Amino acid sequence: MKILIAPDKFKGTMTALDVCESITNGLQKNGGLHEFITHPLADGGEDSIDILSEYFSFLTVFCSVSDPLGRKIEAYYYLSEKTAFIELAVASGLVLLAPEEQNPMHTSTFGTGELIKDAIQKGATSIFLFVGGSATHDGGMGMAQALGFRFLDKNGSALKPCGKNLSKVAKIDDSAVSIDFTQVTITLLSDVMNPLLGSMGAAFVYAKQKGASPLEIQHLEQGLKHFALILRKQYKVKTDELNGAAGGVSACLVGLLKAQIESGAKKIMALTHFEQQLAAADVVISGEGQLDAQSLAGKVVGEVAKLAQKYNKPLWLFVGSDDLTENEKQSLGARKILSILDVAEDLEDAKTNGMAYIEMLAERLRFS
Repeated sequence: MKILIAPDKFKGTMTALDVCESITNGLQKNGGLHEFITHPLADGGEDSIDILSEYFSFLTVFCSVSDPLGRKIEAYYYLSEKTAFIELAVASGLVLLAPEEQNPMHTSTFGTGELIKDAIQKGATSIFLFVGGSATHDGGMGMAQALGFRFLDKNGSALKPCGKNLSKVAKIDDSAVSIDFTQVTITLLSDVMNPLLGSMGAAFVYAKQKGASPLEIQHLEQGLKHFALILRKQYKVKTDELNGAAGGVSACLVGLLKAQIESGAKKIMALTHFEQQLAAADVVISGEGQLDAQSLAGKVVGEVAKLAQKYNKPLWLFVGSDDLTENEKQSLGARKILSILDVAEDLEDAKTNGMAYIEMLAERLRFS
């Protein structure tokens, strides 16, 4: 029997490769003449470019850039001929800041823009930008400033590109932009489908976990709304209904750089020829740390489930926790969902010993 093992990471505890290893080890203890195909996946969030590096021979490019608070750090991206693979979290991620430093009013995506600029200077004409895990809510202003744009207030003074200044932008100055973005294709790859604005938008859903207070969340929402109006007025581009990932970076990416937006999970599956692997398998196994409603909206598990149903392949899921309703579970069509929290003593135990528990659950698994 050919078993395809294709999980996402368990955020904060196990990489997708770790999960593949644990499931394989457990299933091998079952005995049986099985062929195991490990196909780790990602959805556009953190670790996406590292997952892709498992499939392709990339050149790793290191360069000194600014972190979310403007301090110099060593960051990297991958280059394959004229295509660059850049992860926003590498230069502008929440993981780069201590808890007391986290506040999207003050952080910037400038460092990610420096990575994009470096890639273009090295000959890249296609940029894949993975935008999960950001510490920012600057509408992409920092990124755009690194590429030559300036953001001016009503007095014509240049603004620092950060969340608190979104509401102060009166004009965008592109006179110093030297890159011809009609010759560069930028694709934003996201792990969420939330809109830019509104109750399910960038500020109200994600700013709190980046360190913003309730009052600051309101300020960030109004700032991004104002910024979208400036982009529409000056560049005739409607951005307020775009994807709101990473603090609304799509505003500048689409409004100024003519970027495209795609599902991160679907693109990674396409780049790694996942559908062909699934079509040839007898059994499919996937999983992620927290199985919830968002899993059905563009995440790895939801996309794997759709393909498993398309090809009528039986699907099993390994997860950290299972928070789906019965109706949501039925829509996934999984034969069984195996949760670490069902066997661990508590959450801390589940996080500390996750790989061992996954292996144990896999050893117990029977496909009949």
